[in-house]
Amino acid sequence: MTEADLDRIEHALGFPLPASYRRFMVEYPRWLLDRQPAWHDPVTEWDFADDPGRVIEFNRFVRDQEPGTFFDDIPWPDDYLVIGNEADQNYYLIDRLSGEETVYRWSHEDGRLQVVAGSLPEFRDNLCLWFEEWNRSAEQDDG
Repeated sequence: MTEADLDRIEHALGFPLPASYRRFMVEYPRWLLDRQPAWHDPVTEWDFADDPGRVIEFNRFVRDQEPGTFFDDIPWPDDYLVIGNEADQNYYLIDRLSGEETVYRWSHEDGRLQVVAGSLPEFRDNLCLWFEEWNRSAEQDDG
């Protein structure tokens, strides 16, 4: 992502992005595409979006839903910046106001947040581990 892409996100969503997110995204690891299973939708458009249009789309969608859709009786918290989407069901997010880089996963199954990484680089690394596990599992199923 370029600085102009990040500015576009800020303008579209109406709030500043965390500095840590901006720093990471200008050096986004495009090689994640090479690590993901062949059958997986592009990680750059889903799990860890590198497309400003997708980041805007994800964030507008969750903010446009009725209160209670994601969290009991409240709208999507303004503090949360969606950075990815898992199978159009679960959302990866960071708390844009906390100053922390923790990555959470909101689960459609129970409506709760789960910590999936302590930082954006750790999230990237965890994605690689998950991809390796999925590839091994697919190889075992085929063999």
